[in-house]
Amino acid sequence: MAKVTMRILPKHKEETREGDKESPIQGDVLEAMILTRLTLVDLVAASRVSRAWRGAVSTSLRISPRVKPWFIVYALHHRKHSLTSAFAFDPSSCVWLRIHNIPDVRLTTTNITSSSSSMGALQSSHSQRLLYTVSTTGFSFSFDPFHLTWHHVQAPLVWRQDPIVARLGSRVLVAGGTCDYFDDPLAVEMYDIASGRWETCQSMPDLFKDSATCNWLSTAATDSRLYLLEKRSRLICSFDAETKTWGPIFDLNLISTPDNIDAPDPVFQSTIGFADDRLVLVGLMGETEDLQGVGLWEVDQETYQCRSIGEMPPETVEILRKANSPLSTMRVSTEGGYIYIYDPRNPEQIFFCELNEGICQWGHAVNPMVNKGNCMNRFLFSCSRVGMGDVEKAVASGSRTFTVESGGDGLSSFYSFTAPCPV
Repeated sequence: MAKVTMRILPKHKEETREGDKESPIQGDVLEAMILTRLTLVDLVAASRVSRAWRGAVSTSLRISPRVKPWFIVYALHHRKHSLTSAFAFDPSSCVWLRIHNIPDVRLTTTNITSSSSSMGALQSSHSQRLLYTVSTTGFSFSFDPFHLTWHHVQAPLVWRQDPIVARLGSRVLVAGGTCDYFDDPLAVEMYDIASGRWETCQSMPDLFKDSATCNWLSTAATDSRLYLLEKRSRLICSFDAETKTWGPIFDLNLISTPDNIDAPDPVFQSTIGFADDRLVLVGLMGETEDLQGVGLWEVDQETYQCRSIGEMPPETVEILRKANSPLSTMRVSTEGGYIYIYDPRNPEQIFFCELNEGICQWGHAVNPMVNKGNCMNRFLFSCSRVGMGDVEKAVASGSRTFTVESGGDGLSSFYSFTAPCPV
């Protein structure tokens, strides 16, 4: 790669007579440093210029790896339920991107089920990147970062509306939400992707009979276990994918300090998710019409003891209070060490927390693509780590293109605060 020279301008005329001084800078280092400032989408384009450029891109990714998960928003027509647009927030570059050419999932349905007109509305699984549709005639789901690949299979044996849907490794669980009077309202089925079969599992515990839908329950899943939390009461239990059975129910006590078993303010809504390998509960503190704070607790996956790990700074809480009212509809998406908090009805502003080596780093970003023209739409959300290979695959498929939104709102409204996590 060519060597680049940096010319130092003389301060005085006398210095000119002595000649210009040159300081060599290796071109590959300079290019790599420049590339670290580009978005992942720009890096994909740069890597296609030549073999040398691809090498420079690889070097830049080693210097500044893009490991922070994207937050992706899908907008659906409020009556037709068809996809109208999609956009994503990349925290590594602090930019919003518009995602183009997304086909309606109902148009990709194969004949294994039925016509697209009978497919259910597109939904997203809480705290996971799983998108799905479920109806009496079929079940379709996708869980790759940009949802390029869809699985279209037979419908569950029990007809459901607003069920709990979660991915557990190579299996997808569907629970609750039954519609037929004669069906068990707590029925649980699990689809095995490898075998292509539905399996009947133990029904959900009776205590969830009046809240057995995705509107009242929050979920967090590993490859082998699902955790189920009632958002208001904080009753929690787990499902074992191997034995297909449920464990005992626990009532979570949110401990703020070792000497105080209660949270500093009452928690009126809570949601769970996995931040890396930690089961984390996000709680809105105060009252529905009077938010006082947002707290984070780590939940022990065996004993269900809770330990406070952080709290949203007052400055960010004030922004949240003004952004979303009322706040009883908070939704959370998690991936890696990131936790995204937002109002599912209006994702104009999102709030996030990065858990990193005992520090909670909080931030807030404004979505410039949510406006009066699409405020009536229904929104779905996904959170996923995105690498260069994912973007390259999406572009190569011809079904996704990306543009970086250059509007100032998406960048100038970015804030970051840090608060120490208790040890």
